[in-house]
Amino acid sequence: MSDYKLEWKGNLAKEIVREAAKKALLTCGADLQGKSAEQSPIDTGDLKRNCSVSPIQDNNGEMTVMVGYDLPYARRQHEGLHFKHPKGGKAKFLEDPYKENVKKYEKYIAKSLKEVIGD
Repeated sequence: MSDYKLEWKGNLAKEIVREAAKKALLTCGADLQGKSAEQSPIDTGDLKRNCSVSPIQDNNGEMTVMVGYDLPYARRQHEGLHFKHPKGGKAKFLEDPYKENVKKYEKYIAKSLKEVIGD
């Protein structure tokens, strides 16, 4: 009679899923970064170049990535619906592309995880 051994590699499986989630989050963050920079107001171009994606933040398994601007006037430009932008761009240059793409990002992350987990 032959012996068979079953071995559970749960920690390896969790790490594979975590890495897929991180990669998907960073991909979505980079996409939002590009879309937001395209819509940011243009004067000198500093705001467009300032958009950044944070490293993954992991809070007990809840992972996030932040996309944003850290120039002193970025918030005012983002919220200033009354500002004119003769060289291009607009207000809500981060919020609008996020709202337009959040469902796409959710689907992309789910698909990425499904690919490593299987059906």
